[in-house]
Amino acid sequence: MTAAASPLVLVVEDDTTIADVQIHHLQAAGMRVHHLARGDAVEAFVRATPPDLVILDVMLPGLDGTDVCRALRRFSHVPVIMVTSRCHEADRLLGFDVGADDYIAKPFSPRELVARARVALRRGHAPPPATAPRPALVQWDAARERVVCAGQVMDLTPHEYRLLTVMLSQPGRIFSRAALLERSYDDPGGVFERAVDSHVKNLRRKLAALLPTHSFIHSVYALGYRYEPIENSASAPPPSPSPAGVVEISSDLRTRLPGFMASRHEALAELKQALAAEQREVVVRIAHRLAGSFALYGFKDAARACHRIEAEGASAPRHRLEVWLDKLSLHLAKVQVRFVDVETDFGLLD
Repeated sequence: MTAAASPLVLVVEDDTTIADVQIHHLQAAGMRVHHLARGDAVEAFVRATPPDLVILDVMLPGLDGTDVCRALRRFSHVPVIMVTSRCHEADRLLGFDVGADDYIAKPFSPRELVARARVALRRGHAPPPATAPRPALVQWDAARERVVCAGQVMDLTPHEYRLLTVMLSQPGRIFSRAALLERSYDDPGGVFERAVDSHVKNLRRKLAALLPTHSFIHSVYALGYRYEPIENSASAPPPSPSPAGVVEISSDLRTRLPGFMASRHEALAELKQALAAEQREVVVRIAHRLAGSFALYGFKDAARACHRIEAEGASAPRHRLEVWLDKLSLHLAKVQVRFVDVETDFGLLD
């Protein structure tokens, strides 16, 4: 395949460590790759240089991946593979609802990424499958000015009611604190934006009391909040990586490994500092990046542990997260690395 004939893949990923590995393996499979680190830069690039495929992370600075996909579908049929750590049915349906063609959940291997990219390029764009409407878990009765969860009318203050119904009106949309404040108060001028955090905390508690099997209001790092019903993960702790073990890594990543491990230890130190300061949004964000990067390098146990820390990071007791992080650090200190030759053909699904 000549360079001119090879497909152009747009990788949208804000973590350069993850992006570098994705680009390396996609190029090894014969694809041209362009990389963007911000969601709000995607539409302009696609309009100017239409790619053959977009591999789109969900958690992005500037504009969330779901909103990026919505924007692309207004003018383009380019195949889109959504990449995220959220793996529940509701997450996949949301991705398909906004126009994604495929959905790959972190942690994943480079071979799986390349295989899915090849399938998407062969298949081209196809309309997302129709899904039957489902009864909402939380229902807004605007005529009676009430919200019903699990068949029970919620006991809400006027500001909680307004804030919740604003998000219920547009599930999946990310609302900034300022936007929620403006819509929840008649005169928001003298109210601090952090008042929204207090309302959200109370709403989460009241929703959990009525329907503990799901989470509804989610923090989006540096952006705000999003309403989206998601079934909770099992309450059991994450699989603890064993202190000893062998990780097989592709030989062509040998020279990158020292820098990779140094950057991952720095990220773990930042995660611990964020946890000590109760900056839970930062904890979730760093764990999200660690899970993806560890998986791409072949550290499967570490990736699974980080993935669970991400899933539980917003609500799990601090001491529990500290124990998980200590076990992860011990695992990384004792794990053995074995370099192996891996085929670059990646014809897994050909």
